[in-house]
Amino acid sequence: MNKLFNIGFLLSLFLVFFNSCKEADELVNVVYMTGTEKTTLTRVSIDGPTEFGISATCTEKVNKDVRVEFSINSSLVDSYNSEKGTSYRALPEGVGKLEKNVSVIKSGSNISEAIMFLLTTTEGLEEGISYLVPITLVSADGYQVLESCRTVYVLLNQVIVTKALSLANYTRFYVPKFKENAELKSIPKISMECRVKVNKFQTKDPFISSVMGIEYDENFLLRFGDVTIDNNQLQLTAKDQVTPSDHFETGKWYHIATVFDGNTIYMYINGELAASKAATRGPVNLYDGGDFNFGYSYDGRYLDGAISEARVWTKALTQVEIQENMCYVSPDTEGLLAYWRFNEGEGNKSVDCTGHGYDAVSYSGRNAKWIEGVKCPGE
Repeated sequence: MNKLFNIGFLLSLFLVFFNSCKEADELVNVVYMTGTEKTTLTRVSIDGPTEFGISATCTEKVNKDVRVEFSINSSLVDSYNSEKGTSYRALPEGVGKLEKNVSVIKSGSNISEAIMFLLTTTEGLEEGISYLVPITLVSADGYQVLESCRTVYVLLNQVIVTKALSLANYTRFYVPKFKENAELKSIPKISMECRVKVNKFQTKDPFISSVMGIEYDENFLLRFGDVTIDNNQLQLTAKDQVTPSDHFETGKWYHIATVFDGNTIYMYINGELAASKAATRGPVNLYDGGDFNFGYSYDGRYLDGAISEARVWTKALTQVEIQENMCYVSPDTEGLLAYWRFNEGEGNKSVDCTGHGYDAVSYSGRNAKWIEGVKCPGE
């Protein structure tokens, strides 16, 4: 009886194993959009008409020509936004197209001949808006299409050419009207971000190059360097200091951001999470916690560099929100307290684009130096 049981048990295991292998083998022989096995989102920076290729891949070399068909499926933009929490737009009609819809995986190969997506014009595209182009693999003759990799989402990021404020030669800007609004004394959640380029990191004790914020009483300041870290490391000095391990280069633009959600502090570099730390601090004080500065903090600590696209939010930004808006954000976006593009190009003031009146002004009152032709993304 025991022998019959054992034989039956082993036979059942064999059948399960055989069927599992058969199913796995069937799943192996599928076709999918090339590159989607890693990520279904591809980012492309555009500053004019452009083109890029797409193709399909089979998980085995085919023994006959396989016809594959593609289409642009703009109806998927809304469902993508709903799932990912993004706000991308579909391309307007007549702006882009596939040069053709059909390609072939040649016998003996496993990748189809590329077909081109053509962005024929950028006229009608709004500044700062990211456009999503879903390109779907409709069919592959004789092969199953892997559903999770059927569509590649091409994100078109427009290159914005703007200006920036030079913070070289001991230039200091600050925001005097923060100190006129008592409601800013206790901000339970806050985010700060900007684009910054450093010409030279400080080489004298305490090796600090201040970017933006309030250092007084370790309030809330983004800076590079300190006596305990390298002079080209980013740091948030607050009640809780947070220092990513990344090191920065001179002459290169970066987007940096910090987020305090009431419990945790997050640091982002170019939209990627670089460090986080549980917070022991309470709300942030922008009212009477000291001057809110750009390029300056306690006893000098100037930044030899440049700044643009600086913002303060009274909410905790998500990573998606940071990644979407590194080059521009609509000034009326919910939770945006103050927004300085630093693209005036002349004068001694950068206007708060939100209309809340928190203009950043030159501390000396003298006209500042402005940098022309700054690209975002780029450089």
